[in-house]
Amino acid sequence: MLEESRPSTLAGDDASDDVEGDAGVEGGASRGDVTAGRAAGIMAASITAAVSSLLITVISARTLTVEQNKEFLVFWGFMFGIFGVISGIQTESTRAALAGRRLAPADEPTRRARILATSLLIGLVIGLLTLTAAPAWAPRLTPSTGAPTIVLIAAGVWGYAGQASLSGVLAGTRHWNLYSTLMAAEALLRLLLTLVIAVLTASLIGLEAAAAAPAAVWILLLLIPTVRTLAGSRADVGPPRLTSFSLQAMVSSASWAVLVTGFPTLLEITSPGADAAELAIVILAVSITRSPIMIPLQAFQGVLITTIADARASRRLATVARILGILLGVGLVLALAVAGAGPWLIRTIYGPQYDPSPLLLGLLTLAAVSMASLVLTGASTIALNNHRAYTLGWILTAVAAVLLLRLPPLGVSPRAVLALGLAPLIGICIHLCAIVRASTGKP
Repeated sequence: MLEESRPSTLAGDDASDDVEGDAGVEGGASRGDVTAGRAAGIMAASITAAVSSLLITVISARTLTVEQNKEFLVFWGFMFGIFGVISGIQTESTRAALAGRRLAPADEPTRRARILATSLLIGLVIGLLTLTAAPAWAPRLTPSTGAPTIVLIAAGVWGYAGQASLSGVLAGTRHWNLYSTLMAAEALLRLLLTLVIAVLTASLIGLEAAAAAPAAVWILLLLIPTVRTLAGSRADVGPPRLTSFSLQAMVSSASWAVLVTGFPTLLEITSPGADAAELAIVILAVSITRSPIMIPLQAFQGVLITTIADARASRRLATVARILGILLGVGLVLALAVAGAGPWLIRTIYGPQYDPSPLLLGLLTLAAVSMASLVLTGASTIALNNHRAYTLGWILTAVAAVLLLRLPPLGVSPRAVLALGLAPLIGICIHLCAIVRASTGKP
C-alpha cells in the first residue's frame, strides 16, 4: 500500500524557514524567500526552456522530412516521457532536502541518505531497464536509428536522474538562483547543440543526440563550490525510505509522463495506420499549445511546494484557489489568442505542410489549462504530505486518458483533445478533496 504519512517536519506551521548559506549565495536574502528578483530568475529560466523547446521543433521541422520529423517527435516524446517518470525524484528531493535541513542534530536518524547519490542509483537501474526492454519498443518508435538511439536514451535517463535530484535539492534548500541557472543551462545547451547539428549534418540521429546530451549538464555545475556542497545534502530519512518515497513519487510521475511529456508516443501507439502528416500536426500542436502554460508552472513547482508547506492550514485552500483562478483566466485569454493567430504562425514558422485548424489549437490550449491545474493541485497535495491522494489522482487521470485515446469512432484530433482536457478533471477533484480535508483539519 502507498504510504500517505510522510515526515511531519515538512508541514509544521511553525517550522523554521532559515536556510544556512542563502545569504551568501543568493544576494543577501537571509531566509531564502522567493523575492521578486528570484521569481524573475525562475520565470526567465522557464521561458528560456519553453522557447528553446519550441525552437527545436522549428529546427527539426525545417531540417527533416515530415516522416523523419514525426519519428523525431515520437523519440522526443518517448525520451522525455521517461524523464517525466524520473521527475518524481525532483519532487521527493525537494521535500527531502527541505525536511532534512530542518532536523535538529539530536533528531537525526542513524544514517540519513545522500539525496543525489540515491537518485543516481535509481537512475542507473532505470537506464538498464530501458536497455533491457529495447526490443519491445525500439522497432516501433525508432525504426530508422535503432541501437544508437537506444544507448542515447539509456544514458540520458541516468543523466536526468541527477538533473532532477540536484534541481530538487536546490529548491528544497531555497537556492533559487542556482535552481534557475541549472534549468536555463540545460535548455540553452540543448538548443545550441541542435543548431550545430542542424547546420553540420541535418541528420535524425544527430538531432536525437543533441536532445539527449544536456540531461547531464548538472555535472558541469558541480564546478561551483556551493553546488558541490549542496550535492552532498542528506535527506531526513535513510536510503531505503528515501528510495521508497522516490519510487512512490515516480509512480505519480509516470502518469504525468503519459499525459504530458510522453503523450506524442502514446498518441502514436493508439493511432495505428493514421496518416503520418496528421499525426505530426497534432503532436506539434499539442507541444506548442501546452509549452507557454506547462513549462513555467513546472518550473515553479518547487516554489509552490515550499509555499504551501509553510502556509497556515487555514490559508492553504485559499492560496491554491487563487492560483487556479489566475491560471484559468490566463488560459482563456491565451486560448483565444492561439486560435486566432496560431494557424498562420505555425504555417509561417514550420512550413505550409503544418496547417492545424483554429478550433484544434484553441481546444488544445484549454486542455493545457486542465493539465496545468492538475499539476498545481498535485504539487499542493505533496506539500501537505498526502502522497496517497497525489498518486491516486494522477493514476486515475492517466487511465482515463488512455481510455479516451482508444475511442474507435473518433479521429486523432478529437481523441487528443478529450484525453488532455477531460481526464485531468478526475485527478483535480481527488487532489482538491485532500486539500480541503487538510485545510479543515479533517483526517
